[in-house]
Amino acid sequence: MDLTSDQIREITALGGLVLGQDDLVSTLQEITRVAVRVVPGGEACSITTFQDGRPSAPAFSDDWAKELDELQFTEREGPCLDASRTGNVFRSRDLSAESRWPAYAERAARNGALSSLSVPLHSDGVTFGALNIYSRKPDAFTSEAVALAQVLAGLAGQASQVAASFFHHRDLAEQLREAMRSRSVIDQAIGVLMAQRKITPDAAFDVLRETSQHLNVKLRLVARDVVETGELPSRRV
Repeated sequence: MDLTSDQIREITALGGLVLGQDDLVSTLQEITRVAVRVVPGGEACSITTFQDGRPSAPAFSDDWAKELDELQFTEREGPCLDASRTGNVFRSRDLSAESRWPAYAERAARNGALSSLSVPLHSDGVTFGALNIYSRKPDAFTSEAVALAQVLAGLAGQASQVAASFFHHRDLAEQLREAMRSRSVIDQAIGVLMAQRKITPDAAFDVLRETSQHLNVKLRLVARDVVETGELPSRRV
């Protein structure tokens, strides 16, 4: 990957900001803005994280990026959710013809997005979210764009780890620590339900979510009960 002098300067400055940050939200916001400037084809960027199994977008380069993330949250499908759940990179070359997330892709294309790139965020070996880049043009993201997005995702993960260690932003640092704790047990519970019921990961997650809502119990606690007992709780845990 051959970087221009401008790309090198932006990424170097961003690395310094991550290590010396005073505000995690501002740092993540700056990462999304830099992503738009340095990733070829990128027109908007967001960062997705999870709190008790529920996705949110704490940082975004503009309202368009936030809207595209929130469409995925509404439809409960999309590249940012899959990247967060699986730890894999998801690139869509043409959302108007995308079959992996039909409901989301149709709405995203109507909203002007034709290409997307979602790269998982990791901290302490745990996937806790995704860096998402969007374009109004089809086939906008090359292998070079993927590599640059992974560099920026690494900086976002590092920023989150710094915040969690030094409590520079207590609310979001706790959210990220909770997300990392929750993801592991929720993923294990999804695996248990998939094996027992012969259902898809999304269907297993829906079972956990509906049980959580019915019992008015945090999703993480429902998942913990499934992992420990092999059964869904029938009362508050």
